[in-house]
Amino acid sequence: MDEGCKDTIVRCVIDGGAARVVAVTATDLAREAARRHRATGAAAAAMARTGIAGLLLATLTKDEERVTLQILGGGPLGALTADASASGTVRMLIKHPLPLAAPAGTRPSLGAAVGRSGIVSVIRDVGLGENFSGQTAIRDGEIDSDVEGYLTDSEQIDSALRCEVLLDDAGAVRAAAGVLVQALPGSGEGERIAAARARLQAGALLGLLAGAGAPPDATAVARAALGGDGAAADVALTVLDERPVRFFCPCSRERAAAALALIGDGELATLIREDGMADVVCDFCRARYDFTDAALEEIRRAARASPVDPS
Repeated sequence: MDEGCKDTIVRCVIDGGAARVVAVTATDLAREAARRHRATGAAAAAMARTGIAGLLLATLTKDEERVTLQILGGGPLGALTADASASGTVRMLIKHPLPLAAPAGTRPSLGAAVGRSGIVSVIRDVGLGENFSGQTAIRDGEIDSDVEGYLTDSEQIDSALRCEVLLDDAGAVRAAAGVLVQALPGSGEGERIAAARARLQAGALLGLLAGAGAPPDATAVARAALGGDGAAADVALTVLDERPVRFFCPCSRERAAAALALIGDGELATLIREDGMADVVCDFCRARYDFTDAALEEIRRAARASPVDPS
């Protein structure tokens, strides 16, 4: 985790509750994910858009909600996954972090790298002991428009969603942010959502990130989607909640040991006899956990004492 991360997420309502806006700044988060996966260019941008979109989705409840977002496209980058929480944590996974070039200083097109066909999958855990899931087809492989389509088609919520990532000449993340504007049930705010979508597609958020001066805060990102210049807007925007955002992975040596225990007594014996060691690498954060032959034998004995019921 990047202890110096200054990213934040804000949850807001417009005009007393006619619509809701969620906005996130994610520059440090995107850089941390790219560092862990050694991703640059299109891979770094795709990971950032996926993580930002996951955070924007995980906002229905105050603290308990978790969202797993998967972009399962047919492009060379392979599957992209974000595991996000309402508390502001997220971790990202990319199957193939290939060094595919992407333009600096503007919005990179990701369709060819992600794939213009495939599936958007969302699993929501809102803390009630039951998961809710949905799937829609990928629209264009740009990730944010694909997730916007999921919200409209699967969850039937009129939404405008945009995730912007700017890269530098070396393919590293220069700036990243995202915003979601949604009509609340029965509000009749369809025109406002359409206007926000058009504004974002025309580059309102991109221009804010690319502008000179200090990076925008999350409230400025929210206002950019509503017609303001990042400092003001002709709407009554009420901020309900603001909290920090950070890359976080719950993996640990104990979890890695539990995973090894599941491979079975015979496989553990083979590892001890032939390799004398094992290592487990977390797919999400790339942390590595090494186990000596003695540690493997201890895991093997513990697994024998407490066998896992395969049913």
